[in-house]
Amino acid sequence: MEWALVQSKVAAFTRICTYDRAGFAWSDRGPEENTVEETMDDLHLLLRSASVAGPYVLAGQSIGGMYVRAYQRRYPMDVVGLVLVDATPEEDLEYLWNGKSTAGVFLTYDALASVYAPYIKNPPPPRELPTKAEEPDDRLPPDLQRAYLWAARQWLSRIDMPHSWITAESWREEFVALRNRRLGTPHALGDLPLIVMRRGLRTNAVLNQREADLAELSSAGRLIIATNSDHDIHLYQPDLVAEAIRDVVSAARRRRLSPK
Repeated sequence: MEWALVQSKVAAFTRICTYDRAGFAWSDRGPEENTVEETMDDLHLLLRSASVAGPYVLAGQSIGGMYVRAYQRRYPMDVVGLVLVDATPEEDLEYLWNGKSTAGVFLTYDALASVYAPYIKNPPPPRELPTKAEEPDDRLPPDLQRAYLWAARQWLSRIDMPHSWITAESWREEFVALRNRRLGTPHALGDLPLIVMRRGLRTNAVLNQREADLAELSSAGRLIIATNSDHDIHLYQPDLVAEAIRDVVSAARRRRLSPK
């Protein structure tokens, strides 16, 4: 639903497929909600079951950026381009450990388990559920605002600490692997068409550098600054996101046609 403002623009120049991950909106919950492993298996099976033939250009926003990178890591021959929309960098997820905010990639399994243990033993009170679409979700058409509000309330009402701990550990492991890959090899993605988009509002020098580092994953990587956007660039500046996808699709097509 959140990508509605981008979908029609992308559909004008290529086939576009969007879906809700397990546990979101109309998709049933899986046994391990939102883990990398389950999400990768679901997407791989979905594309084949729906007869959506590759290769693919994948676009992901926020934690979705980690998921599309994870998919490319597992199925590199299937992915011919990436668009990372204010994607979560590897060091960006932090936890309070030993009284200090620490990036998950620097924690061990046992350390992260100790972070979640008190919350599993004594779960926090349920989160307050939204009653209306807030900025920037209020940029969606009214019918989709209502649907998004329903989906958000459903998802928030089902959050529980055991599932959250399983998901956090899965994310930690994937972020460690992605970070090791990025630091271990210059241009770890070769010359794969890649555009990294970052917000221009409510940011800082550390986050800006981390997004720039993601663009260096490919020798063909480009960094685009969405000057008028906060985190949800696809809602603030959908035309810019659609243009980035167009550029990566075009680059992927040229790359496939060029002599090896």
